[in-house]
Amino acid sequence: MINAAIVGLGWWGQNHITAARDSDKIRFTRAVDLVPENVKGFCETHELTLTAHLDDAFNDPNIDAVVLVTPHSQHADQIVAGAAAGKHVLTEKPFALKKADGLRAIKAMKDAGLTLGIGHNYRYGPAIAEIKRIIESGELGEIHHIEANLSHQGQIGVEGWRRANEEAPTGGIIHFGAHMVDIMCWYAGPMHEVYGQLTSHIMENDCGSVLVKFESGITGYLANLMTTPATMHLQVMGSKGWARANGWMDTTKVTTCFGAVAVEDGGGSVNEIDVPDRSIISQIRANDENFAAACMGEEDYLFTPEEMAHTAAIHEAIAKSATSGKPTKV
Repeated sequence: MINAAIVGLGWWGQNHITAARDSDKIRFTRAVDLVPENVKGFCETHELTLTAHLDDAFNDPNIDAVVLVTPHSQHADQIVAGAAAGKHVLTEKPFALKKADGLRAIKAMKDAGLTLGIGHNYRYGPAIAEIKRIIESGELGEIHHIEANLSHQGQIGVEGWRRANEEAPTGGIIHFGAHMVDIMCWYAGPMHEVYGQLTSHIMENDCGSVLVKFESGITGYLANLMTTPATMHLQVMGSKGWARANGWMDTTKVTTCFGAVAVEDGGGSVNEIDVPDRSIISQIRANDENFAAACMGEEDYLFTPEEMAHTAAIHEAIAKSATSGKPTKV
């Protein structure tokens, strides 16, 4: 069991506390929030020692790890400070907004011999994991292309740092598209080049899309809208078939198509695979517990530091491409 501090007790920070309730791997005992009076009642209910200062968590000898739910631009500096304090750190996505910051953060944690985590809970979704299994089984043949869309209206009318351009230079691509960036790289490896475009309808940069080239030669397409009701679509296409999940990130079905069947017969044999039900909260719990077990040396963590740093390089390249209107190397 590790003792952890949560830094940032907004909606998503509170989800971490809820997800870890009664866990035998991670226990949150301290909370840090810049406006403590707003979360005093929540902290009393969950028996969290509350403070407004991050250093209080770093200096607490009873804290093993810190979970950051803080503005994106602060992640790298806070990770470096956590490493200096001897704390394992899990940060919410995006890991960082620039390649240099991502590399600086992972170097600090590696040099300190500490575990680094990332809040990409959707990797722990059964449908996402099932498509990963199908890819690795070779059933799809050679992978040629990946398409991904994760969109929702949740930021409309919301004020605060998440809407600030310096924290979200590519709008929705940062907010929810970041999850799809991670999943696409999990499936296809590092990205080599991106070509991004942004448009504004209701909010600044509320619709974004990215054409992708992977180092492996696979191509991809990513989109995110903050102007449409919640939807998710993820499809991997190969030489022998395709696999698809859609609906939302807690979907319990994966659809596959295999075989060279005549076009007039539908173009292949389509099947549905039922996967276990795992809510978003239980995905967060799975990530936090995997991170905690890795901190204790009991499990391998599902993410590597190099993967985390690579996503920072991707987000920087997408922002540069959207500004220049030209394809940009990652």
